[in-house]
Amino acid sequence: MQIQLKRILAAVDFSDVTESVVRHGAELARVFGAELVLCHIVDRGSLISQIPPGGEGYLPPNLPQLQEDYARDQVHQLQARLGLPTLRLEVGHGAPYAEIIRIAKEGNFDLLLVGTHGRGAISHILLGSCAERVVRHGPCPVLTIRSGSHEFVDD
Repeated sequence: MQIQLKRILAAVDFSDVTESVVRHGAELARVFGAELVLCHIVDRGSLISQIPPGGEGYLPPNLPQLQEDYARDQVHQLQARLGLPTLRLEVGHGAPYAEIIRIAKEGNFDLLLVGTHGRGAISHILLGSCAERVVRHGPCPVLTIRSGSHEFVDD
């Protein structure tokens, strides 16, 4: 049996593991001649945490759009830093694991890459793991990339 990858989706959150996820995705796309697409989710839950207490301060009405613009800027910087061709970015709004799964299903991807974060046991119990949920419910094979796993050898 031969593995064929035509479309690879890499979930990015611009944390420490993002560069490793994109490097792995880019190399797999190169080897298989596949398309690499990045996805970033604007977490509505995190928007609530940014609301100033008691009306102190200002929350722009276009905050989700500002976060989306920031994500696009981060992708351009990442692309330039890694020397990659133009990367397409899909942006979702909502619960990260659900949106990643939705984008993967709708885009008919062959492989999904997600980063893992080294949360402690208590945090994992209370918050759950986005990567774990994606692995359990993803519509295609999922490759998890551990933070710090970005050792690559140039030919």
